Amino acid sequence: MDLIQNITQLAVKVAESAGLDLVDVEIFRAGKRRVLRIYVGKRDGVNVDDCAKVSRDLGTLLDADNVMQDENYILEVSSPGLDRPFKTIKDYRRNLGRFVRVSTREPVEGFGNKKIMVGKLEGVGETSITLDTDGTTRSIPLDLILQAKVDVRLT
Repeated sequence: MDLIQNITQLAVKVAESAGLDLVDVEIFRAGKRRVLRIYVGKRDGVNVDDCAKVSRDLGTLLDADNVMQDENYILEVSSPGLDRPFKTIKDYRRNLGRFVRVSTREPVEGFGNKKIMVGKLEGVGETSITLDTDGTTRSIPLDLILQAKVDVRLT
């Protein structure tokens, strides 16, 4: 098993035990150290205590299992941010009921010639999402989506 897979396995266990989803894992060099950046999420948002718990628990496991093989590293745990593009079905599900901006490879039936749609995410299936735009609900196949992310609205 390679390093990223090993870290991901441990991070999934720690995140789930804290009631969170693992969103992403990044590893990169910063000088002589490696930086492990772990992104976690949950439906009602991630707070500082959530990040601290994951950091503490994951750090303990990484050190106990010597995953980094005695190499110096920095562990960072945070939320992915509101404007991060969705990468997984869990990202879509976590954002049900929110307004999203969806860009597609080609126009989708029922949306005219538009390739960018904004609406309320009403449903997530295995092959498509359901978007409510101005009271009309339409389906968008996942394989046509280039990018989707929360449409941040300030009220």
